[in-house]
Amino acid sequence: VIPPPVIHIESYSEDSISFSLKMTTNIKVGGYVVNIYWTFDTHRQEKRTLSIEGEKSIQKVANLTAHTPYEISAWAKTELGDSPLSFVHVVTSGTRPASPSLKAKAINQTAVECSWTGPRNVVYGIFYATSFLELYRSPHNTVTTSHNITVIVQRDEQYLFLV
Repeated sequence: VIPPPVIHIESYSEDSISFSLKMTTNIKVGGYVVNIYWTFDTHRQEKRTLSIEGEKSIQKVANLTAHTPYEISAWAKTELGDSPLSFVHVVTSGTRPASPSLKAKAINQTAVECSWTGPRNVVYGIFYATSFLELYRSPHNTVTTSHNITVIVQRDEQYLFLV
């Protein structure tokens, strides 16, 4: 039986997590697949996937949000097949930024001007869909470092927006 990998949190800060991966077996490991999950505004679960080559690894994931719970899952790719999943949870340090205040205004039938308040020098994600279910499962999205963006939408539809 292939054991799951051991994920050890080495350190964390307001915007990054460092962790190590190793296997407690003599089975040859070719690499790991790591998923990092977090929830955005209780509506949208986000994920980053890393493919890591080699048997032992220390990784640093940056561009994270302060005081946010993250789940890290990993499995090893071995000569005998894939291992079971391992999970760890960690909350980044610091104070979580306040939620931005969004205003959306239709410019015409296919363009919506979105603007919001919030800190400078950060990346904002804009998510939009025609239903709450679509907003949760598979929204349209874009990112920007500014505080406004014009989004092109389909005519004759109502949209929900999150930033």
